[in-house]
Amino acid sequence: MDTLHPYRFRLCLSLAAAALAACSPDSPPTSSAPKPGESTNALGSASGSGMPAVQPAPATAVAQSEQTVDIIDQQGFDQAITAATARVPTGWQTAGGVNWNRQTHCVGNQMRLEWVASSPDGQQALEILHGFSWQIQGTQIQMNPCPAAPFNSTQSFLAAVVQQRRPGAHIVEYRDRPDLSQAARAATAQAPGGARMHFDAGQMLIAYEIQGRPVRELFSASLSFSEMQGNVVGGTSMVFAQRAPEGQLDPKVGDRITASIKANPQWVAMMQSATRNAEQRFSSNQRQEIDRWHASEMARINAQGAADRAAIRSRTNAEVAQIYANTNANTQATNDNIHRRNLEAVGEYNTYRDANGNTVRASIHGGQRVIRNPDGTYTTTNNPYATPPAGAEELKRVR
Repeated sequence: MDTLHPYRFRLCLSLAAAALAACSPDSPPTSSAPKPGESTNALGSASGSGMPAVQPAPATAVAQSEQTVDIIDQQGFDQAITAATARVPTGWQTAGGVNWNRQTHCVGNQMRLEWVASSPDGQQALEILHGFSWQIQGTQIQMNPCPAAPFNSTQSFLAAVVQQRRPGAHIVEYRDRPDLSQAARAATAQAPGGARMHFDAGQMLIAYEIQGRPVRELFSASLSFSEMQGNVVGGTSMVFAQRAPEGQLDPKVGDRITASIKANPQWVAMMQSATRNAEQRFSSNQRQEIDRWHASEMARINAQGAADRAAIRSRTNAEVAQIYANTNANTQATNDNIHRRNLEAVGEYNTYRDANGNTVRASIHGGQRVIRNPDGTYTTTNNPYATPPAGAEELKRVR
């Protein structure tokens, strides 16, 4: 099985993300996740590196034991099949799995993953919300069956998801994740047919209350956009949401779970085949409708329709390749960060970087501020008001 990134379980064949038309067949991620003020036994939030407002939970000296769980596709095929496995802390409960919306002709929106892993007391959880593929509003073309939506950035997309999923929640902070978007760009092959690719990633911290208890939740997503002949298609394979009581939100918990997810190759092959068949059925039906629509323009319409359908198939294949390339790149980036943090914990040091990109290690038992003096020596201090001498440089800690 192929290990997938926390972001990341990119099992669907094309891009996906959340829209706001709740009654539309191509509706945005919906779930039974709690709304502010409701009771719950599953609090959830998004995987990703911490934001300043997140208060990491205290580290424990003993590694938490884990258990392997299955993520099941109950309805996609003749019988239930394991779509993927994941490792969650022992005692955690899981719910949900892979569902299918066969009513939409936008093949990227047919496979819908809705899954949550929650702690025994329901105070912490990691939730995966289904993805969404769309055309940017104002650029849509009739031959593309994916719906039109206004989201042109990760920030606007996540704000819409939060508004629908957690109405009344307060957005504490949004942070761009250029590290993830750069990794996706580096891992993506040249788009065919002259299409231009753009990548954007970010995370949004929100706050609300459940039965009077303050909750913090971190939503994260990685979006890609492709533009060809003025038509812009955007999407994300899924959205991650990690939540916990205020002061206990630890993104490392979500990182460990999502980094452990492994797709079942048998299910991936079945899913790809089903998606290809759906696209072929749509193309066939579309061709018949065009034939009935205007016999006198048959030749012109068939030629144009064939070209558009070929472009859609070509772009779908390119986006699939990009999704799996992003998975590998994002997985490596997350694993590197986890490995570095583990080494820092064992060595009892923090890592700092100067303006030239050089790194320096400083003991956690010294000061939290590291200053490189003009003579090349280093000084550490905890004094927040200390002013570095002329010609000195204060190093930035690597998070």
